[in-house]
Amino acid sequence: MFVATLLLAAQAATLPYELAEVRPGQRGVCVTEWVDGQRWEIPVEVMGVLEGAGPERTAVLVRFDDPRFAGSGVPAGMSGSPVYIDGRLLGAVAFGWAFAREPLAGVTPFSSMRRIEVGGPPASSPPPPTLEQLLALARGEGTPLAILPALPRPAGWSPQPVVVAGLPTAGGFSVELLARAGLVAMAGAASGGGGGVPEAGEMAAVLLIWGDATLAAGGTVTARDGDTLYAFGHPLFGLGTVALPAARARVLAVQGSFQNPFKLFAVGEPFGTFVADRPAGMVARVGAPPEGLPVSIAVRRGNDETRWRFFAARVPVLEPLLTAFLVNGALTAQGAGVGEATVRLDLTATFQDGASAAVTQDFVGADALARSAGFAGAFLGFLSNSPFLHPPVTRLEVRALHTEAARRAVITQAYPRRQRVRPGEDITLTAHLQPEGGEEARVRLTVRVPPDTPPGRLDLVVADGAAWSAYLQRATAIRPTTFAQQLAQVALLDTASTLVAALEAFEPGVAAPGASQPGLPPSWAATLTVGLSPAQTTRLRTSMVAVARWRAPYPLEGAFRIPLTVEEVRQ
Repeated sequence: MFVATLLLAAQAATLPYELAEVRPGQRGVCVTEWVDGQRWEIPVEVMGVLEGAGPERTAVLVRFDDPRFAGSGVPAGMSGSPVYIDGRLLGAVAFGWAFAREPLAGVTPFSSMRRIEVGGPPASSPPPPTLEQLLALARGEGTPLAILPALPRPAGWSPQPVVVAGLPTAGGFSVELLARAGLVAMAGAASGGGGGVPEAGEMAAVLLIWGDATLAAGGTVTARDGDTLYAFGHPLFGLGTVALPAARARVLAVQGSFQNPFKLFAVGEPFGTFVADRPAGMVARVGAPPEGLPVSIAVRRGNDETRWRFFAARVPVLEPLLTAFLVNGALTAQGAGVGEATVRLDLTATFQDGASAAVTQDFVGADALARSAGFAGAFLGFLSNSPFLHPPVTRLEVRALHTEAARRAVITQAYPRRQRVRPGEDITLTAHLQPEGGEEARVRLTVRVPPDTPPGRLDLVVADGAAWSAYLQRATAIRPTTFAQQLAQVALLDTASTLVAALEAFEPGVAAPGASQPGLPPSWAATLTVGLSPAQTTRLRTSMVAVARWRAPYPLEGAFRIPLTVEEVRQ
């Protein structure tokens, strides 16, 4: 039957049923939202108490006595549904079992939910990816998931169903990204969930992405005490103190299944903020919802460009995953999601102080979409989770050129006009580029020998920009000690579509934390390392004395080292 009034829920919030009073055979009711926002009383029978249902966690085992659950388990989305005995609140439906033929469920005692800690420091930021990892991903080495954070999952954890609307999720990298956060996509609606503050037994949603797409986890409110709501009966991520938008939700249908029954729901208007995400459940406060991180994405294919504007929940461990999910979804929304592809990715992150960091990278191959999406997420994590004091990222802009074919060229040859040069002389380099399925192209590039170059050996390094950036980072051994130095490193990154010609001199130098000084006289190097241990310094063998670049219309692959001899200039 329908729950006619809110009196039961209001009284139960102040008169919880104590765990010590629980006995097998007791009968009660579970109140849960069913279809079209209707709340139903479902008879339940207490089967017993599950001691040690989780770390320092006890649950009550109940059985639902209702024909709607015949031959099916407890549907996802019922989590948080209040269970009452003698008009008092026992707790919240928290979990069931896959492939269940009996409608059994574990109930988190409300006495535990009322003790959920609200406030305190948020969860610590995950270790950010390193610049070396970003460069490796740009060069096609490693996998994108390897440099994105993963949320730890306790034993017995079941994936949390989430509604995804506005972007594709059918298989592939998007599914892997959601699984990294312990989430699994299901059908739903991005709007139509209504407004207002939900009461006990009604659905609420945790917004993770909103704007031109929606990603939201649904659960049920267990109790409302003024402007404080208790829900879910289990953690969403187990992150402790959080600030996640809380929205109204409405059940559209209930899908029965032995394996994974679930409620299909529509997301409604925000009403507040989930402020705690702990083992016993989640706590929300009524009020203005928190702001998200604006993420704008523009994808161009040929002459057509599609633009999206999203907002991602500001949770350090989730931001990289959500960003990668958005970029991958945008790239596959109107184009092929599999097969060979080429993506040119332009990223710009803006900080609260008005500064910005920008990078361009090219990706080509069967995994180009996944690597470009992973790079976007990792780039955000590299900045927003920096170990150095830094302003927060306030906006991320993504521009992508997506070609549904592999467009790349191999640098097959590279040679200068001559290998004996003089100080101050221009060196003309010829590079042979062999595109896939195309005719060979020849490119000439000029680099100047510095006038003060001493006689002796000088190497000409020719490489694609991605390989060059990786080599430069190793050769200079830069170890930032401030956020500004970290941003300076990002500014040095070249993309694979850049042909780089550099002159490398064999001059010793030294790298110390926060500084890289190639080509130093021995006395200067000694001064720079005063007070530092050998472990804090790196001896440099070479220095880059000149660099020239040329932008190709496609990503390049290849690297060459050509020895030159600098002749002595006689007066």
